[in-house]
Amino acid sequence: MRHGMFFRRSSVLYAAILLLASCGWFAPAPPTPTPEPRVLRVYTVRDTTIDGVVQIISDGFRERHPDVQIELIYGDGSYSELQPNASARVVPDVVWLPDVFTAALVESGALLDVEELARSDQSINLADVHPAALEPGRSRSRPGLFMIPVSLETIQMYYNRTLWQRSGAPLPQEDWTWDDLIAACTRLQEASPGVNCLSFTNVGLAGYEWWAYWLPWVRGAGGDALGADGAQSTLSSPAAIEGLQGYADLWLKHKIAAPPGAPRDDCFVAQTCAAFFSLAGAARTYRERVGDRFDWDVQLVPSHPRGRFTGIGTHGFAVTRAASDPQLAWDFVKYTISTEGQRAVAMAYLGAPVLMSLGDDPALAQLPPPPANARAFITGRAFGIAPPVYPPACGSVYNGLVQSAVAGALEQVIRGAVTVEEAFTAADRRIQECLDANR
Repeated sequence: MRHGMFFRRSSVLYAAILLLASCGWFAPAPPTPTPEPRVLRVYTVRDTTIDGVVQIISDGFRERHPDVQIELIYGDGSYSELQPNASARVVPDVVWLPDVFTAALVESGALLDVEELARSDQSINLADVHPAALEPGRSRSRPGLFMIPVSLETIQMYYNRTLWQRSGAPLPQEDWTWDDLIAACTRLQEASPGVNCLSFTNVGLAGYEWWAYWLPWVRGAGGDALGADGAQSTLSSPAAIEGLQGYADLWLKHKIAAPPGAPRDDCFVAQTCAAFFSLAGAARTYRERVGDRFDWDVQLVPSHPRGRFTGIGTHGFAVTRAASDPQLAWDFVKYTISTEGQRAVAMAYLGAPVLMSLGDDPALAQLPPPPANARAFITGRAFGIAPPVYPPACGSVYNGLVQSAVAGALEQVIRGAVTVEEAFTAADRRIQECLDANR
């Protein structure tokens, strides 16, 4: 009887379950929608050194945000992806940029001011960043900090130690003047047929018209590109002409520099040039390209009559105003000035640290050579000079009217078509007209 009652109750319960199931009470729950993966879009350019830096910063970011995908957007350096008419699909959250483009992007409203984020972030120490590295991230027209630097670069001399020793010429020294280098180059070329002592057109270099090559000569003679107030172009002043003549004489008089039009192959690796001038970030490239074929090192650039001068600058990352998640973008950017990130970039031979606390870091001092004298890139900051700043309408030393005027003048001079005074009087006139029109 008890069994019969149990079965009857069970039958009733089973019927109830079937009824409830037919009403959908026990239907399987709908699948939980898979959340869209978070994506951080990073604008960069195709360059061996920059590729290495982006990889290091990306790896550090992924350790903290393993759920975020990084999408690299490769551009041509025009930053068209930040223009108002750019497709929303390709607008980046973070951009890599050299210092010279910061002001223009700030003016266009493309970059986010990250100063408050930086000063309130306990994981970094903004006060430890070299002032010369922070300054290019600011704008004269808008307060704030818009670019976080990854490397503070100075231009120093890379030289083929083996080739110099074989020629019998003295090795470049820290206290050399340009007269010392010119004399040693002359001796090296006499003993090394087919070798140009210096190259300003080697593959990967900006070319002989790069401001970081000619402006130190102008400053070294007591001149400058602009007057103190920035309203007067002074490239045709007597001191500037003297300095530019000294630079041009590397080709015209001393004939120790690879001529314009020379093949832009890697003459340093081929050992058809003995020295070139470049950044700390070039060290990794030449460690890989040269291997053990010959010994090379770096040395400070020589001094001029009015002192020692060399180009100084930086590159880094910025958060765009269009970033979908500014805090996430900041988490990527800030790794560039963390001790861990800075040390990783320097130990990969991809740049010189911007953190002053790493200037004497034992780990960096013990990096295997070459270069043995990597500290030249730190020491050289003491005499680094930044490029002159022109109104955006006039361009800069990298683009626009200013670059065109200077490059055109140098080309005519080095090819022997006109004198330095003729070329730069005309260049000065063009630049001054633009300055007057944009005061």
